[in-house]
Order: sequence, then C-alpha cells, then structure tokens
Amino acid sequence: MNGNSTALHPSVQYYDGDYPSPESSVFPENFDEITIGQGLAHDIARYKEIAAKTGEPVLELCCGTGRVAIPLARAGFDVTAVDISEGLISEFQKKLSLESDNVRQKIKIIQQDITQLSLERRDFKTIIVAFNSLLCIPEFKEQCSALEAIAQHLSPKGRLVLDIVNPRVLKFDGSNIPKAFYTRKNPHNGNIFTRFSMCGAFDADHRQRLHGWYDEVMPDGTIKRQHYSIWWRPIFRFEVELMLKQAGLRIETLEGGHLKEPYTAQSPHLFIQAVRA
Repeated sequence: MNGNSTALHPSVQYYDGDYPSPESSVFPENFDEITIGQGLAHDIARYKEIAAKTGEPVLELCCGTGRVAIPLARAGFDVTAVDISEGLISEFQKKLSLESDNVRQKIKIIQQDITQLSLERRDFKTIIVAFNSLLCIPEFKEQCSALEAIAQHLSPKGRLVLDIVNPRVLKFDGSNIPKAFYTRKNPHNGNIFTRFSMCGAFDADHRQRLHGWYDEVMPDGTIKRQHYSIWWRPIFRFEVELMLKQAGLRIETLEGGHLKEPYTAQSPHLFIQAVRA
C-alpha cells in the first residue's frame, strides 16, 4: 500500500492545498470551482447530516490533516481519527492546537494502518472513509482486510459511510500527457503552486499509477519542482458490494454524489452507506 509518508513528502506538504476545506482553509480562494469536480464541495455537510442521524462516537479512517474530523468535532461530535501517515498526523495536530479546548477534547488521533485496524473501542456508530481513501490501498486483499476490520469496529446499529470514485468515469488506458490540474496557494507559506497530473493505464489487478509534479513559485522567482507518484485501485459497483458482503456488511443506500443524486453509470461517485448484514 502507499505507506507512511513523512512531513517532507509532497503529498503531505501540499495536502491542504490539494484538498481544501470549505470551513477552514487558510486561503479561502483555494476552495475554487475545481473542488466540485474533485468531490470536496459538499461531502462534509453530508457527513454531519449522517452522523446526526446515526449517532456518535464517530470513527474517521484515513483522516489526513483533519479536513473532515475537525468540522465534525466543531459540530459537537466525538471523533476518533486514524491515519497511517506520520507526516499527515503531525499536520493534523498542528491544526488541532489552534482549535478551542472543546474541539480538541472531542478528537482523538491515532496512527494505525487501517488494514490491521485494532482499536480499544469497537462500538462506533458512524465510520467514515472519505474521498477515495479506500482506493489508496492499491491491493485487493488489503482493501478487503480494511473492510473486515471496519466491520469489527462498527456497533450493531452502526453505519459505514464510504465515498469512492465511479471507475466508469476514469481513463482505463491512462494519459501520459501532463495536465495542469489547478493553481492554488500553498497553505504553509502562501506561495503559488500548480499541480500537474498524469495517470497510467489500469494494470491486470485494476491498479493505476497517478503521478506528476508540483511547481511552486518561490519568493525569489525560481520554480521549485517536486514529483509525486502513488498507486490506487478503483473498485466497481458490484465488486464493492461483494467485498462489503464478505466483510459482513450490506449496502443500504447507494448514491451518485453528496447531494443525494441517484446513482447512474455516469455518476462521479459511489457514495455508499452500509450496515451490518
């Protein structure tokens, strides 16, 4: 799987620029029109709605720097946030230190590999795996292990909320032509950066390499370029249904986005709510 990223890894350095929050971005202009296509514009509001109905405690897996967990805590929910990346957790802790005492007390941050998830608490009513996080485990068996571990931490009346891209909208053959994805401000220093992206073809195991680079304009006018490369494994509709069934879960609702859009073949997302079978 994509392993434990340190603070120096580009995926950590640019994380908050890549995935801006509608509620707490250092530079609100980073929350641009592209966030709609990314799937970042409405998901937090939906998680709050679901958590209000299903209840707490909430477990967010692959939490990153707290884009989802912090707004949930601000809304009054008790949240356990888990990530494998030491670098991302460090950034999360820095952001959390700026929050009120009440918010800080509502969040517990744990560094763990979710394919081997083992928490003291196993009665979570709402478990969230947001924004393609499950797909960043690029091995089928490990994806299944993560879902099985999730099921073991879900209360009998709990609910898993899973947000993954619909593979039908992806380029199966990939594209090796670099494309400027967006230009934003680096939340750490205010420098302008542009992310360029490419993708490889799906391999025999349905994995795909996502790669490219960040060009950041430094104060002296020079360009600092940092390359990135990750693998993910997109999951098709009926494949994820079988994977969840194997884990002891069943899909209760399947939608095509965060605004309760009906799922179609052209939907950008598989927004799934699953319960114990």
